[in-house]
Order: sequence, then C-alpha cells, then structure tokens
Amino acid sequence: MRSVETYLLLERPELTAAAAKPLERRHRELFVVSRIDRESGLIHGVQDGEQHVFTLAGMPPSLRRITVHEGEFGLEALAVFVCRGGLMPGADSWKRYRHAAWRRMVALADESAPRLPGRRWRWHDLRHTHALQLLTYLERQLEGAEPDPAARQCRHMRYLTEHVRRNPLLIVSRRLGHSSPAVTYAYLEYTDDLINEFEEAFSGWIGAQTEEVTYAQIAAHAFALDGEPGQDLG
Repeated sequence: MRSVETYLLLERPELTAAAAKPLERRHRELFVVSRIDRESGLIHGVQDGEQHVFTLAGMPPSLRRITVHEGEFGLEALAVFVCRGGLMPGADSWKRYRHAAWRRMVALADESAPRLPGRRWRWHDLRHTHALQLLTYLERQLEGAEPDPAARQCRHMRYLTEHVRRNPLLIVSRRLGHSSPAVTYAYLEYTDDLINEFEEAFSGWIGAQTEEVTYAQIAAHAFALDGEPGQDLG
C-alpha cells in the first residue's frame, strides 16, 4: 500500500478533479454510494433514482466500475485506480497500460539496468510479486529481518514444522488459493533476489518537494538513468 501513496498524492487528484463535472452529468447511470457498512460488508447507494444495497464481496466488476462517491472534488470513483474518464479502467485500458509500461521499460533499459525478461510481463506476474512481498513481510513480522541467506533458508525449513496459523508459507498458500503448499514452496528460491534492493532504491527518492515527478522519472533515478531535471521520460 505504501507504494501506491505517490500515485494517490500526485496523479489521482488531478484525474478525479478533471472528471468530477462529467461524472456529475452522468450520475443517474452511476451507482452513487451513500453509506458503507464495513462491519456487515454492505454498501448502500442510488442508481437511476432507486436505492440499492449490495455486498462488497459480491459486486461484479461491471458494477464496481461505475461505483462512485462524493469526494473532495465532487463525484469520484470508489476504486483506487482511475482512468482519464474518472472511472475504474476497463479491460482494454489495463491492457494498454501494461503494453505502455513494457515499452517504457525497454526504452530505459541498458547495461546498467536490471536484465529484462525475454517476454512482456503479464498481470499474473504481479500475483507472484504479491506472494514474495507478503512472504517476506510475514517472515519479518514473525522473527525480524535475517540478512544471512543460509540462515533464511534454515528459517524456511523450520516454518514447515511450526504451527499452521503462524506459518508464512501456508498463509501465502491459502491467500493465493494454491492446492498444495508445495506449489507455494517454489517461491522461496526468489526471496533472496534483488527485489528488496530495488524497492528501497525506488522509495528513497521522489523528487524535490516543489516539483511533481512521474513514475518513469522516479524509476529512472532509482536505476541511475535519469536525465536533466524536468526531462519528459514518457
């Protein structure tokens, strides 16, 4: 969630402010939320002049995409990520974002950057990243950081014999819906790679307080590839 903070502070307010009036004109076709009951998981709102109540977990993607609430600038999507129209991106938009991100990665890559995979990344790859991050987090919560690779490997094996409720490997396995912990065990070989170093480098610089920077500039700075201040990196 911390990695989303820059987007929430810099990009999302600009998008929601620009889309507030157009969304207001479309309010009857949108599901405008009036109350969210987090304890019961129910969401109350109005669509086309009629009151409706839905369960958060049971809302289909088509309904989630048109769900809005009264925000700082007026009507804004309840979803975290929004497109220029102010609503949650659809499947085609997400595909364009993925392809554009890959093109930026290729354009910025050189010998000083991490080696890119042989094919364009997929959304499913983010599931792997989530599993690795969650596993690392749970391990640190359980016993703290362990800098020694050999000691970490011993810790992985010890987890297999510990109580199921406190076992990070089994928690991740259940979260991902794996049929067997053996499937999740394959992730362990990647917990010692450079992912944490990249994350620390990325979070260590977000530009000067008086300027707004793009994700591409932040990433380029993390990999020591950025150009002159204010350069448009796409």
